[in-house]
Amino acid sequence: MKKSLIALAVLGTCGAAMAQSSVTLYGMADVWVGRTKAEATIGGVSASASESVLESGGFNTSRLGFKGSEDLGGGLKANFNLEAALAMDTGTSGGLRFDRQSWVGLSGGFGEIQLGKPWTPYDDTRAMANDTFNANFAASWTTWLFYEDNPNNTIRYNTPNFGGFSGAFAYSLGEDRASSPNNSASNLVSLSVNYANGPIVAGFAHQSQKVEGLNGLDSTGILTNLATTGKTTYNLLNGSYDFGMLKLVGGLNQVKVEPDGFAEVKANEWNLGVDVPVGAGFDIGVGVARSKTESGGVDQTTTTGFSVGAKYTLSKRTFLYAAFNRTKTEFEALPGDEVKGTLFGLGIQHNF
Repeated sequence: MKKSLIALAVLGTCGAAMAQSSVTLYGMADVWVGRTKAEATIGGVSASASESVLESGGFNTSRLGFKGSEDLGGGLKANFNLEAALAMDTGTSGGLRFDRQSWVGLSGGFGEIQLGKPWTPYDDTRAMANDTFNANFAASWTTWLFYEDNPNNTIRYNTPNFGGFSGAFAYSLGEDRASSPNNSASNLVSLSVNYANGPIVAGFAHQSQKVEGLNGLDSTGILTNLATTGKTTYNLLNGSYDFGMLKLVGGLNQVKVEPDGFAEVKANEWNLGVDVPVGAGFDIGVGVARSKTESGGVDQTTTTGFSVGAKYTLSKRTFLYAAFNRTKTEFEALPGDEVKGTLFGLGIQHNF
């Protein structure tokens, strides 16, 4: 009788502990098949190459993740997230590296703190109002300049939501002081202020990436967008308005690249898109985007993109999609020189 009571007490304790914490396994399987074509005209000589492909992550990157939360009492929670990218076309995962997200932190009435490798606030703001459903191979990502979206060694803070307003701040340590010629370490600073309430979504985000390590790469690979040491800054203003019969999205982005020993480069970028629900789970998105660079007041390149995408929802977790994307980069100092890219694809995405 005594042993039975002890066993029941142990089971009761375990049940209470399990009720206060949870772990969720989740994932996304995304595969598309289509055709890509690259064309270039340099110095009056033209060349082109096209290929039929079956690739992973056309709409969103395929992934496998674990996330969990534990109630610590008094409104305080401990949280974690581990997320790895998957290549559905080859069945590989890069050794199951959780390099999309890997962080642990605390949340409560004060907001949330994340330590590890989370997404930057700039990346979050950019994704919340992007053209053509924010799809990987169709949206304005294909024309705008690259940026660091989830650097290593990051401390991130998210504010609570105040009537639709929220903010976030992140600081990433380069840990590469030993390889820096001026004894300074690389770093990344990212912050955002967003508003989402009813049909309105709007946000401002700033990001500064400073590379000090040898050859423009720090010891952990936190910052890789500069070919040499220097600083890159981004300022983004974007938003959307849902009219019901359609949603209008758009954004303005300014980039300044200041590589050590080289001329400064500036980029003015914009995108505009419309998402239209046709009905019965069918949606169409159209977007145009441009990135124009200059250095010393002289135009350098102009990259223009047009994209159109369609989604057909089969269930809450599965949808089919199609996309067409066309980009062209013109070199202002070399009239007639240009590079073009064309993509058409059909795909399926399943979430679990």
